[in-house]
Amino acid sequence: MGRAQDARNVFEEILVANPLSFEALFENALLMDRFGEGEAVIRRLQEALDIAEEENKVKEARDVRLIMAQIHFLQKECGGSVEKNEEAKQQFAKYRELSPKKFEVEGYLRTSLSRMKLFGSNEKN
Repeated sequence: MGRAQDARNVFEEILVANPLSFEALFENALLMDRFGEGEAVIRRLQEALDIAEEENKVKEARDVRLIMAQIHFLQKECGGSVEKNEEAKQQFAKYRELSPKKFEVEGYLRTSLSRMKLFGSNEKN
């Protein structure tokens, strides 16, 4: 709604209180990427990943890695992902097998990242 900086400030406040908040990390990362802060967003996410690993929070570490992968995708830094198609298929099969039906990241996985990047939300208007 044209108030991206206000949104960033709110996300940063949330992250001060809870540095591993999935929604705040994800939305803040999208905003940072939209403003051309590619390197800074990866550093921000790496800091969150370090916290999760230091506190032995496996689920949160996995969530942060997922956000990092999505940001790399948006930044077109997919590395050798094309060559790893078979590995990706196996990993997604494992994800579907192990994840609960109402896994909180589901909505983010099923939402077009390009739409989220353009419109800043996964809500349909």
